[in-house]
Amino acid sequence: QALPDFDAIKLGHASDYKAAEPSALQGANHLLPTAFAKDDIYRLKALQFIIKWMSGTPDYQFDLDESVGKMVKGNEDLLGLYMACMTKYCLENPSSAKDLKLVKLESTKLLLAYCEDDTNNMSMTKQLKKLSEANKKGELEKEMG
Repeated sequence: QALPDFDAIKLGHASDYKAAEPSALQGANHLLPTAFAKDDIYRLKALQFIIKWMSGTPDYQFDLDESVGKMVKGNEDLLGLYMACMTKYCLENPSSAKDLKLVKLESTKLLLAYCEDDTNNMSMTKQLKKLSEANKKGELEKEMG
């Protein structure tokens, strides 16, 4: 499936962000099953678009708190993936998108699934490894507080 021309999508007004939701989801859906490669231009464009969309959409709130910083500490590529996970979860589950705790939990699960797949070439931080262990025991929600 071809990606949209992210550079051509205008994000100026609230209606632009609403109209761009399918493109943001398409970008996230491109990033998450694709193995990480730093020099992948499509990956970079998708990520830049997602970040721009997230920072301007009036319809969704994204909470990148201290715990997220701790989770991705030392690996900025993980932060971009986490943002794609948040975008994917919120756009696929609009009725749950206002529950910031649930968004964080489900986005973390998506990120863990990505990192746990060795073919994606993404190493986990110490905190993510800890969350991965908790997730395997069914204790992720408790571990995240």
